[in-house]
Amino acid sequence: MVDYIVKIKDSVFRETPLAETNFDEDGRFVFDSKADAEEWVIEQNREHTSRGQLTLHTAHPADTSDVDAYVVFQPVKGVWVPDS
Repeated sequence: MVDYIVKIKDSVFRETPLAETNFDEDGRFVFDSKADAEEWVIEQNREHTSRGQLTLHTAHPADTSDVDAYVVFQPVKGVWVPDS
């Protein structure tokens, strides 16, 4: 079985009810597949759509981490504030 590793970006914790304590210490979440990660994002979006949406972004090919994708928060007004 191949795991699909997703890192939850800081914007998610600042802008949604999700808490860092729900994930491992470096904000990662391991899924069985990309489809499972996408389904999790859809489920989370049902809880806070008035604020914006979580989106799943595939890691850049030059990304040297073992992360397959990142979950970021996109505010409702479309103003994106990058994580530091």
